[in-house]
Amino acid sequence: MQTSSFTLVSPCLTGLLLLCAAGCSDPKESVIVELPVHVDASALETTETDLGYAVELSEARIMVKDLTFAMAGEAHTASLLRETYDWLIPTSFAHPGHFQGGDITGELRGRFLLDWLPGKSQDLGQATLLEGKYTNANFIFIRASDDDVGPDDELLSHTAILRGSAEKGDRSIEFLALIDSPDDRPLTGVPFEFEVKASSPRAELHLFLELRDPLEGDSLFDGLDFLALDEDDDGQVSILPESDDATLSDAYNLLRRTLQTHDNYEVRAIIPEEGN
Repeated sequence: MQTSSFTLVSPCLTGLLLLCAAGCSDPKESVIVELPVHVDASALETTETDLGYAVELSEARIMVKDLTFAMAGEAHTASLLRETYDWLIPTSFAHPGHFQGGDITGELRGRFLLDWLPGKSQDLGQATLLEGKYTNANFIFIRASDDDVGPDDELLSHTAILRGSAEKGDRSIEFLALIDSPDDRPLTGVPFEFEVKASSPRAELHLFLELRDPLEGDSLFDGLDFLALDEDDDGQVSILPESDDATLSDAYNLLRRTLQTHDNYEVRAIIPEEGN
């Protein structure tokens, strides 16, 4: 696994600072804050699907790159940039019910193997952010290379691996899912509500995988009939790319589509208790 962080400001944020210095009278607009980013599996609990399956994950790893963080468009810094330098700062969008848009004013660049092993917390590095009110985060799905994982790792050449069990009544199915995202597929609009201030207590940014969307109530595994997918009744199901089985292929396409939506992720700012 590789992690990466910038100790220096990237060209994108450097340009933002120069614009703020030229166009903003308040010097606080250009204050840089560095916050640690963690992958947090503490909320990864058993969830019930719309078809009545109790799903529990024993493995959840996803390959991504370039985490970015966005402020709402009404911020003074964002408004100045959007009016005069749209080419410099990309804009992200979310569907209704999540925050709409925003200008990228924070980042943690690099390749990351996000590992939500139950009960585990993984350090990704230090994100560089400008002070302000943040509303969403973004990252890009990629595929694992031999620089990211070992030659015998099932995730090699894939984007995500999900392994676990699905129980319904007295039946239990063990499943493995391997997901391939299109190269450099962006995920935008991950909920992230926090006001970054240099004067505030030092926060940590925790990235969660949500098996159930807290806003809409739907599950990551909704629509998957695991018993029907187990056509040979051996208690094992593999959901893989390019399956020759039409039922398994439909299940793969559904799971891939759901996994690639921002409903299933959240970034939370957590203030560590004193002494921890």
